[in-house]
Amino acid sequence: MGTRAIIARPTDSGGFAGRYLHHDGAPSTAVWLLRDLVLNVRGGDVEAATRYLLDEHPNGWISLPASDGGGRCLCHDDDVDMGLFTDKTDGEGEYAYVLHPDRLEVLARTNEGWVPIRTTAWTT
Repeated sequence: MGTRAIIARPTDSGGFAGRYLHHDGAPSTAVWLLRDLVLNVRGGDVEAATRYLLDEHPNGWISLPASDGGGRCLCHDDDVDMGLFTDKTDGEGEYAYVLHPDRLEVLARTNEGWVPIRTTAWTT
């Protein structure tokens, strides 16, 4: 079974809003895939990658795309309406990946809410 996660952008209130990810949600996989998408597929344009992941595919993802292809969205499945997930949404996702302009923030869900566990700059 895949690790569920949320791919998101930061909100003005300090939280996040994003889309569901069914597989590839473990930090060991998702961080690599998201960095690959931002740096190699979108040429470092975080906003373009965020629009692609969240706005152009508003129903979320089964698996994330990478520079070598792959990735499968849930947008073409008429039976599924995943909607928008936020830091206030209960029950979905073990991790959240917040795409900030300068970094990728990894959050883990705990009984007390979302807790930052890792931050990775887009550039090395």
